[in-house]
Amino acid sequence: MKKKITDYIEKNKDWLINKVIEVTSINTINAPPKGNENNGQKLIEEIFLEMGLETDRFSPDDIPGLKEKHYYLQDRDYTNRDNIVGFTGEEQGPTLIFNGHIDTIDSSEFDWTISGALDPKLVKDRIYGMGACDMKGGIIASIFALKTIIDSNIPIKGKVIIESVVDEEFGGANGSLACMERGYTGDFAIIPEPTSMRVCVSHVGSKVFEVTVKGDTGLNYFGDKMERNNPILLSSKLILALKDYEDHLNSKRGKYKIYKDIKKPMNFMFSDFIAGEIGPTKILTNPLECRLRFYLMNYPEVGEKQFNTMLFDFLKNYPEIYQNIEYGNIVFDNSFRFIEGGDMDLEVKKNKEFVDKVINFGKKLTGRDLEISAAFGGTDFFTFNNYGNTPAIVFGPGGDNLHAANEYVELSDLIDLTKIFANLIYDYCCK
Repeated sequence: MKKKITDYIEKNKDWLINKVIEVTSINTINAPPKGNENNGQKLIEEIFLEMGLETDRFSPDDIPGLKEKHYYLQDRDYTNRDNIVGFTGEEQGPTLIFNGHIDTIDSSEFDWTISGALDPKLVKDRIYGMGACDMKGGIIASIFALKTIIDSNIPIKGKVIIESVVDEEFGGANGSLACMERGYTGDFAIIPEPTSMRVCVSHVGSKVFEVTVKGDTGLNYFGDKMERNNPILLSSKLILALKDYEDHLNSKRGKYKIYKDIKKPMNFMFSDFIAGEIGPTKILTNPLECRLRFYLMNYPEVGEKQFNTMLFDFLKNYPEIYQNIEYGNIVFDNSFRFIEGGDMDLEVKKNKEFVDKVINFGKKLTGRDLEISAAFGGTDFFTFNNYGNTPAIVFGPGGDNLHAANEYVELSDLIDLTKIFANLIYDYCCK
């Protein structure tokens, strides 16, 4: 039967290619508080109906009490932004969930040279386009896996659920939380985010910070006030202190089974730096303030309160930095969502067996030696493990240039993922 499944995938891989290209050509940009996801959800719903799936279309706003939950991210507008859930099976066995977000960030402002942002192309075994890797390719691979089982006339005794959710980018997660609150839970969940074919059973906690660094305008080489507070210099010292904090956290990786063999599990991202203006008529002076945005992370067991406490306790090692925090010259905006970390407990027999099966299928079906690892970027992993009583892994294709021009996904990874996913469905939900 496994040969029949893999043969079908090889013979029909053009379906996968065409659907990835089609959905990647659709504008589903998330622009908080609003978004354009329903443009793509129309296609996903059509595919589900063609496959004969039962479908459920709903907005996060349709879920009673969701906005009152502590984990709901406020100030989102879900007008014309619906989750699409497709499912099938006799519900007489295990339930598998595949979860993916249809929304993308807007990288069209960058210089696309191989394809257009919304004009995807297959070039040398790579599909280029905005969101091809993050994560429309993974969504289509999971759908193709279920289509393979259905088209092969294999009865599904358990239940398979595929969730195409809204508002994951920018720390969203309300789409997946809405699915969980609506009752979509299962024995296992797979999130095919782009992990370069690593099987991620753990997830760091993470958070975006915006920081304002205030200073004194004026010249610091004439006049009586020679020691003016230059926010550019103070910002640079803060960045270097945070890089030290990154090194400090990485030095602790030996305490963690999953992380100890990962060379650099903590990899902070410094995204934006704005300070003053430059121009021929611009006054030469210290800028009044600098604004920075960066993305920090910590190990899975660290909750939000401890996340912040550890950060500021470390910054006490830098008196100039910490004094300016106390004086109000360095102000951290704490309004962004804390994306919780978590772990799939591999001490639980069924969880270990599930992960082992994924690893074994990787070897037997695709010839790949899949690695167990951890997810380092924000995903909806926590919604399943922490609140949905559904052990989850993050496991998806490779690619590059996410959130940038010339984003691409590896076609060979999508094909191999489909083989693994389809055989997981067969083993768990069909036998």
